[in-house]
Amino acid sequence: MTLRTPPSWLQNGSHPAENDRLSMQAIFATTGIIGSSSLAVTANSPAGMSVRVAAGWAAIVGTTQANMGVYTAYNDAQAILTVTTANPTNPRIDRVVVTVQDAYYSGAYNDVIFQVVAGTPAGSPSAPATPANSISLATILVGAGVTQINSGNITDTRVDVTTNFPSGDITAVTAGTGLSGGGTSGGVTLAIDTAVTADLSTSQTLTNKTLTSPKINLGINAQTGTTYTTVLADNGKLVTLSNAAAIAVTIPPYSSVNYPTGAQLNLAQTGAGQVTVSGGSGVTVVSTGATAATPKARAQYSTMTAIQTSQDNWLVVGDIS
Repeated sequence: MTLRTPPSWLQNGSHPAENDRLSMQAIFATTGIIGSSSLAVTANSPAGMSVRVAAGWAAIVGTTQANMGVYTAYNDAQAILTVTTANPTNPRIDRVVVTVQDAYYSGAYNDVIFQVVAGTPAGSPSAPATPANSISLATILVGAGVTQINSGNITDTRVDVTTNFPSGDITAVTAGTGLSGGGTSGGVTLAIDTAVTADLSTSQTLTNKTLTSPKINLGINAQTGTTYTTVLADNGKLVTLSNAAAIAVTIPPYSSVNYPTGAQLNLAQTGAGQVTVSGGSGVTVVSTGATAATPKARAQYSTMTAIQTSQDNWLVVGDIS
């Protein structure tokens, strides 16, 4: 037979079940579960030689012969399946399946059943084949002499049903300027390409960019001791220095802290103690201060900025004496 007639659900027609199942195959193309949680196999509680099968749907393509169409099976409540006694010497692998039995093609039963198909015990066991007209839900490793099945013994073998419905007219998602990712199938992800665009979390260098109404907020590093050695995180920040006694600020050498050329350290004397800036070992500081290598803040609330002009060379400018 080539063209099946009558077509499905013709008014006043007589329709073989096989024709209706073939109509279902126009929807469900392959054997698989319908819904991600359908018919999941888990260990029983309390654990023993049994497993649980969750409620849910499955589509099962008949395989006893060609053109059987698709059976749909529904489990409306959790089912408990028994696993046969373990072999005392060797492990085995069992397979949990849902099987359609249709006496029109083979056998004497017309139903759908859960089965735990026992594997053959062996030193290196393999799982038994999935029976005809069945969907495999899981395999179970049954160790030698075990008396209970645990979650770690169960491997999920369910697959999602595929349909013949078109998924849309989009054939590919291509990342344009400023984006990366894309693809032609499955879940497609696009991400910001930080090599092209700026973001808030990645360390980046902007070149030849015009900023419109930029908002730049200085980070504050509040220090209250009488000595302080600057750190890399101070670059671009305001370091406030407050103490009643004199405060010595040291800029460490590049070998200790790798400041980039052009780094700026903003220093503010917020207490009564006068702030003096000097360089660490190998560091040269220049300024217009009375002592060029060790400039001082002129008074309380004076500010200074130390700028690295080249490696281990710093220019200090500001309200200094």
